Amino acid sequence: MTSSKRVTQSKPTIATVAQHAGVAVSTVSRFLNGHYVSKEARARLAEVIAELGYVRSWTARNLSLGLRGCVGVVVDSSQDLWFTQLLAGIEEELSTRDTSLMLASLELSGRYDPRIVQQWIRERRVDGVILVKSQRRERPLVHECLEAKLPTVMVAPDEAVAQVNVVRCDNRAAGVAVAHHLANLGHKRIAFAGGPEHSVDTRQRLTGLREGLEERGLRLDPKRVSFCASYEADAGCQFASEILKTPFDFTALVTGNDALALGFMRIAQQHGIRIPERLSVAGFDSIPEGALLWPGLTTIAQPTREMGRAACQKLFEAIADPDQHEVLVYPVDLVVRESTAPPPRAAMPATL
Repeated sequence: MTSSKRVTQSKPTIATVAQHAGVAVSTVSRFLNGHYVSKEARARLAEVIAELGYVRSWTARNLSLGLRGCVGVVVDSSQDLWFTQLLAGIEEELSTRDTSLMLASLELSGRYDPRIVQQWIRERRVDGVILVKSQRRERPLVHECLEAKLPTVMVAPDEAVAQVNVVRCDNRAAGVAVAHHLANLGHKRIAFAGGPEHSVDTRQRLTGLREGLEERGLRLDPKRVSFCASYEADAGCQFASEILKTPFDFTALVTGNDALALGFMRIAQQHGIRIPERLSVAGFDSIPEGALLWPGLTTIAQPTREMGRAACQKLFEAIADPDQHEVLVYPVDLVVRESTAPPPRAAMPATL
């Protein structure tokens, strides 16, 4: 009696669970790791674990599997408005797995510096890496991950990469949706200002915009297609300053993302360009700021938080099965706000 009391009062172990359930320790281990256990044993183990108040030691489990219990997330800047939504989804998924997160901003000091991430890879400080919006300059990091056989997931990469899991939205469908929306409003002269020309997102969104306009019997004039140096609001401001120096004849502008759109709208409105009365503007990403400003920005919403959770889930799948690779493409939704409206009846050339 005394011995039994001592067992129940001490912290239960996997062996304690096995003893009380009348099964082997290996059976308990299979149950805890999600592997096959008979229906009867599964019910009995669940009951015993609840009775004993058994709490799994994730530290011991990770050590037994050679894991660190930590994953890395890499992005240009953690202040990116779209990224903060993605990170929330990643954190949600991690909270269910008792796994910690290491975050690296490649431009934390104002200049590109991948050394911290290189240390993660070379010293195996993390069990896997989520690369967010990786660009050409991240090629060496991707190659290091592959050479180190470090499980990797890429979210919205600017380049297509084999042998890794990829999570992105349906950019082509997004471009088509914006094209149809503007065509329905009556716009015929439409311009596009993307991010960097080599960006996969920009190219796919531009392709969708062209295809959508062609479906409506319209053509996107190549002279009205431009590219910005980055996806940041400052690049949108710079584009506006340049394009508005001379008369322009388009009545609607589609930008590569919301940040570019908001930067453009700021400069345009400072110089008397009324939105949407003179010029309609639409973006992509549906960042929260687009709904707070006036006029509210018409945009394409992608399930960013859900994509963050999915990226985290795919990373754990890759840790368990390194040979499994998949590309997840998420659908998008058009969010119509006040920045788009029918074109003016007689659009007059506008200058600064």
